[in-house]
Amino acid sequence: MELRHILIAIFVASIWGFNFVMVKSGLSEMPPLLFVGIRYFCACFPIIFFIKKPPVSNWIIVGIGFSLGIAKFSLMFLGIHLGVSAGIASLLMQTQAFFTIILSILIYKSRVTLQQILGMVIAFTGIFLIGVESHGSASLIGFLLLIIAAFFWAISNIITKQAGTIDMFPLIIWTSLVPPLPMLGFSLTFEGVDVLAQTFSNLTWYGGFCALYTAWVATWLGATLWGKLLSLYSPTVVAPYSLLIPVFAIISSWICLGESMSLLAIFASVLIFLGLIINQWPRNVNFAKVTKIGITQKAAA
Repeated sequence: MELRHILIAIFVASIWGFNFVMVKSGLSEMPPLLFVGIRYFCACFPIIFFIKKPPVSNWIIVGIGFSLGIAKFSLMFLGIHLGVSAGIASLLMQTQAFFTIILSILIYKSRVTLQQILGMVIAFTGIFLIGVESHGSASLIGFLLLIIAAFFWAISNIITKQAGTIDMFPLIIWTSLVPPLPMLGFSLTFEGVDVLAQTFSNLTWYGGFCALYTAWVATWLGATLWGKLLSLYSPTVVAPYSLLIPVFAIISSWICLGESMSLLAIFASVLIFLGLIINQWPRNVNFAKVTKIGITQKAAA
């Protein structure tokens, strides 16, 4: 990956890491299924009336909207609502990297090198250590829901790749049209009319901010940039950067919620960065040639 694309991937990871803090906070004021519906309603309306439909099939729009919007986020929000902490949730969701690589091998016949395997092993050692550090009373059902949510995230990565090299922002807006009505139906069925009425009557400005962050920052900005990277590179290259999300989730929790960060967590974070560096480090690179090419390109510019 080019350096600017690496920086974009890290930036998206920071957005999504902080998003777990926003989700945990928002769930204190909104039930999970309604929260997902509000998120995508805010992401879709009224801007969809000013955004032209992207040049992809309706099946791709529905597929991404279902796998990412309805399946992934419903299961993720439910898992957190059932007692899984924001830190543990951010860790469990990163199993999508494994699912993405497996699906890429099956669908695209992608090859995984020993260098990539080594990088993933080191990075997931860091993930495991953070999991040990952040252990809590996560429910078994919540744990399973988050693992399934990670699988649907991987599916959405593969479908997004099928969209090709297009402007990702219109795709994100139009896929956001899929979840609101189904989520409203699910919320009315499983959470009840009384809960919905109580939520809207007691919603504070901070709860509204949490919903808007997940819609405008995490969905519009984060998902658009992530989708752009998936259109440019193989999912096996992009997906490992999601391993940084728990690092930023812990940092944002420390800053915003006053949670301390131990030496073990710091060491684990370093392992994740090291694993990513190994995973993405160019193979068989002639550094003298790269330097010469870079100087020539700058001179030509």
